Amino acid sequence: MKNPFNPSFGRVPKIYLDRTQTVKQLETDIQDVDSPYLTTLIYGMRGSGKTALLTDVSRDIRKLPDWLVVDLTMSDKLIPTLIELVYKQADRGLQKLLTGINGISVDTAGILKVAYQRDRSSVTNSPHQPLLESLAETLHQRKLKLLITIDEISSTPALREFASIYQILLRNEYHIALLMAGLPSKVSELQNDDVLTFLLRSQRIYLEPLSLLTIKSSYQTAFSRDGRSINSANLNYITKATNGYAYAFQLLGFLLWRTGAQQINRGTIMQVLPKYKEELFRNVYLKMYQELSDVDQDFVYAMASLNQEPVKTAAIGAKMGKPKNYISIYRRRLIDDQLIIAPAWGEVKFTLPYFGEFVQEYHDLY
Repeated sequence: MKNPFNPSFGRVPKIYLDRTQTVKQLETDIQDVDSPYLTTLIYGMRGSGKTALLTDVSRDIRKLPDWLVVDLTMSDKLIPTLIELVYKQADRGLQKLLTGINGISVDTAGILKVAYQRDRSSVTNSPHQPLLESLAETLHQRKLKLLITIDEISSTPALREFASIYQILLRNEYHIALLMAGLPSKVSELQNDDVLTFLLRSQRIYLEPLSLLTIKSSYQTAFSRDGRSINSANLNYITKATNGYAYAFQLLGFLLWRTGAQQINRGTIMQVLPKYKEELFRNVYLKMYQELSDVDQDFVYAMASLNQEPVKTAAIGAKMGKPKNYISIYRRRLIDDQLIIAPAWGEVKFTLPYFGEFVQEYHDLY
């Protein structure tokens, strides 16, 4: 039997936990032109499944005959790329209509050219607004809807321009759905942009940690289906070793499966644990840690070096030599970034498995 676990980023894994209902509900909602979920922001830490969720939704919506789907990545040419990708999916009749729009043409080599003419009456002062309005009207006349997904968002001039125009298209009641995914800090930055206050009214989907009960059940089902056995104590051990982190669930399952062991015992688990930590540290934690501010790094290092779980915030303050009000600022920032949680008053703990160990190792090496 093929390995059912897939720790690759962006791929929709075969075992897709706690997200199926979210995907199906979102697919239903965006087909309603009056749904508040027509504009949705999906946020979570790296490895929480944001890209997989976008991929799953866009794959299903693409199967519908009256929908076009465009998956965008962040760049400074969001709008020209959007138009080019719509054109590529269009049938010949729609392509002819699109090239009839002023500013869209095809050269002698058959390559689409997107230009623009500045419209002095544009309320967004965007040279691309007339192009997108014409595109939306053309799709509307053909009774076509459009889903746009944008992954790894950040507040750039290109995204601010696009989102400003998108707001106008919504006001004109065009059926265009927009799903954007990003890290919590990037989503917050975008929503707090003075130009994009309408995003404060958009729907938000927070990708929470996976249920440990679901993880345990899924591990047991997957291994037993292939005739492999694992006792309750070891099942609990590997479940806790993921701490509900979606990427960790896939990675640990993948490594255990790859051993080929028919009986997964403590020896099997200890065999893959070093590789499990190595992959977590290199593929996810290093980038997460390096993106933190210097003070955030000092906070998590102080927290890790106390070797307690959970850790008293007062102890972190004492370790850093900082007062309570100073510590509370960075505590809140790290909670917002989903790196720590507050399980009880005056206490914090890491959300990611072995993250404290990584922080101490990083500090020792660098």
